[in-house]
Parts: sequence; structure tokens; C-alpha cells
Amino acid sequence: MLVKVLSGSYFGVEPFLVNVEVDIGNGLPIFIIVGLGDTIIAESKDRIRAAIKNSGYLMEPKRIVVNLSPANLKKVGSNFDLPIAVGVMVGMGFVRDYNKVLENYMFIGEISLTGEIRRTQGVISAVLLGKELGYKGIIIPEENYEEARIIRGIEIIPLKNLKEVLKFIERGEYLKKEIEEQKEKEEYSVVLEDIKGQSLGKRALEICAAGGHNLIMIGSPGSGKTMLSKGILSILPPMEEREIIDSTKIYSVAGELSENKPIINKRPFRAPHNSSTVTSIIGGGKYPKPGEISLASNGILFMDEFTEFTRESIEALREPLEEKKISITRSRNRVEFPAKFIFIAACNPCPCGHGFEEELCTCSAYDIRRYSKKISGPIIDRIDIYVEIRKLSEEEILNGKKGEKSEKIKERVIEARKIQEKRFKDKLLNGDMTNKDLEKYCKLTEENKEVMKVAIRSLNLSMRAYNKILKVARTIADLDKSKDIKREHLLEAIAFRKK
Repeated sequence: MLVKVLSGSYFGVEPFLVNVEVDIGNGLPIFIIVGLGDTIIAESKDRIRAAIKNSGYLMEPKRIVVNLSPANLKKVGSNFDLPIAVGVMVGMGFVRDYNKVLENYMFIGEISLTGEIRRTQGVISAVLLGKELGYKGIIIPEENYEEARIIRGIEIIPLKNLKEVLKFIERGEYLKKEIEEQKEKEEYSVVLEDIKGQSLGKRALEICAAGGHNLIMIGSPGSGKTMLSKGILSILPPMEEREIIDSTKIYSVAGELSENKPIINKRPFRAPHNSSTVTSIIGGGKYPKPGEISLASNGILFMDEFTEFTRESIEALREPLEEKKISITRSRNRVEFPAKFIFIAACNPCPCGHGFEEELCTCSAYDIRRYSKKISGPIIDRIDIYVEIRKLSEEEILNGKKGEKSEKIKERVIEARKIQEKRFKDKLLNGDMTNKDLEKYCKLTEENKEVMKVAIRSLNLSMRAYNKILKVARTIADLDKSKDIKREHLLEAIAFRKK
């Protein structure tokens, strides 16, 4: 008897449909799974046997062949336990009237030896696929329900064990899970008003948040670079539904969701340590998974002590900083992960860290030059805003007043983003502008062209760096609610370039 069960897998973060074909017949008792599955899938036959037996059903010794179609695509993970088990149980006659369910519903989930259905990865991707393909619903583990329910337009059935699954297949009955909606109040570990002084750094963060620009802060140890970086979360607008779904999908595929964090509804702040490998930062592995740059999508990627990262890790950021995605090629396949994040880097001006306080600095000119070369020109070229963070004076430390509240800055950021939304008619920010957009929205007056001529000569600007200045100037003008880029907007943007 041949039974077909619908399921799904993912390649990178993109899902694809998998037809689980289960053929049960007489002959030598075997249980084979074919279709390019990984070790976890190969081991599922032992879990399924035990789960069916411990659920109270008797598996007769039969010849069982399972095919995961399409057979030419690699499948990974334990999410095929449930569809395979359903195919075996239906094929053995444990349930009769099943066609309506098997034709219209997808199945995904891991199975324990007791027959319980456990949390698995990539559920939200499968739900999105089921909705896109027009299926009526999807059967998932109860533990994945919080994650999956953010997708509307498809019936989501969270079940606990194999007995409940068979009951639903035969009678269409299941216990509907109701979850009370709770609005969490945004809480931040750092708000900008708690940081004394550093008005230039706070201004840079405001521009950065408003236009989606990349930022590097160079300053002495203890000057507040890390606190400022964490404070940007308090001025970013709340995540939209589209962003929540996109981020949750990435975290689901990466296995980063849990019972305590079922969905990603707060902007991610990823801060990898400088000892992190290239693979952990950009993603990859034998079965490619998202790295820190993808987990930071719709949020912040913060790299503290930037110059202490390996040269390879720093240079690997070139493509994602420019393209907002990362392509990873292996011998048999090519995977593309999203990487739409705001990049913030922080480092010291020299090896000893006191380059801005000449009386304290112990580094030679050679040491400083060698240290600065750790960040290559192409990387600096891809960063929009460069700001020097100086140590606070005695007066600022002892009597410094609190600055402007994050809430007030956030209001300006949201208003600037609304202007950009109207301008681009989509979800682009100024930091994402193409050359055509620059020609249309960043026109310079003759006076401003003269200003840029001086800047190009004195700062030795490349075409990319010139475009970066225009993008930052456009954001400053938006914060000022100005239709045109004025001289003061351009001068401020130029001031944020590396001298």
C-alpha cells in the first residue's frame, strides 16, 4: 500500500515542499528511508518504531520503504518524524478515512520514543509554504504553536502525540489552543539619557537609526562606545509584522527559538565575540545555517573591539554590508541568507587605547599605523558614519547632566522613516538607495557641488564614499523635515567621514 503525506523542509531559509511517500508491502521485514536525508532522518525509523509501539499500536513485520521527494534535494532535521510515522500508521490500517486530511494538510514534527510530538526547527517556514501553496492547514508540535500562530490565513493544528494525530485524521477533532495576547512593555538595558555627554555619538546614532546607516566609533577605553551601541535599541521603531515574521523564520531555521523565546518581536542585537569564527559570523557549515549577520537582520550587528577580529572575519563583511545578503557556495549547492542589519563597530584608536590622549599614549607611529591597517580601505568605504568618541572631562563626569530622552529621539526617527516610506513606496531606507534613487532624491545645488568638490579632494573620496555622504545627508534632511538637501545637511554628513 502506498501512502503520500505532505511535509516541508528548507534550503537556507527558503522552504520547499516534500512529499513523503510510504510504501508498505509483504516480503523481508525492512525499514528503509531514501531521498537524500541526513543522519537524523536515517535514525528516525528507530524512533518511529518505538513511538508507534509505545502509543499502543502493533507494528506488523512488513517491508517499509520511505521516499522523500524531490530526491535530489538534501533534507535535514527531525521534522520528518511525524509525516513518516503518519504514513506508516495509515499504511498499516490504524486509521481508515484519511484522504481528505492527507491531501489538504501538511505534517511536521519530531517524535519521542513515547509517541509525544516535540519541538522542531523550521516550522514557521513550513507554515508560510503551506499558506503560499494554498493548503488548508498544517499539523505541528504544540511547543511550536507560539511561533507558528503569527502567520494568518492557514489553519494551524498543534498536537501533543500520535494518538491525537490519528484522532484528527479520522474525525477532524482536536483541542483548540487559546493563548491570551500579552503586550510586553519595551524595556532596554541602556537608554540614551542615562549616558553623560557624548552628544556627537548620540547624534550619529540618531542618523544611523533613521536611515539604516552603518557606523564605526573609535575612542578610548571606557569612553562609552559599548553603552552608546546598546542604546540605539531604545530609539529604533518597533518591529512591523513583516519584520517579525522574517526574523522569526531565520531564528527558527537556526534553532534559536525556545519556549521562553517563541517569536522574535524585539529588534535583535547580536554582539559576537572577537574570537568568533568566520563561519559563526557569516553562516555556513556542512549543512549551511544562518550566522550572526543573518540573526541580526532587522536589528543591530555590533562588533566590539573590531580590530581584534581576524582579518578574514572583517573582510567577510564586504558583501553583506553592500548587498544586504550573503551567498554561501558549497560543492553541491549555493545558499543565500538575508543580512539586512545596521552595522555598528567600536574600536580603540591605537593598541594601548589612549591615542586621543597624547600624554598617556605609549604607541609609536609605526604601532598606530599598523593597528589602523587592520581595517582595510574597502571596509571603511562601506561604513557611512565615522565618529570619534572622546573621554569625558572631569566636569562632565562629576556634574554632567542627562541628555535628551530616547523617547523624543525615537519620535524623530519614526517621523524620518515615514518620510522614506512615502518616498520609496516600499520598505527601503536611505541607506539602501540605489544610484537611480540618488540621482532622483539627492540632487545638489551648484553651491553644494562646490562643497563636495572640496570634500572629494581633501578626503580622497571614492565613488562609493561619495554616495554614502549623499545618503547620510538625505537622512539628516529627513530628520530636519526638509525636502531638499541643504548646505548644513551636507556639511554634517561630510563631518562624519573618516579624515
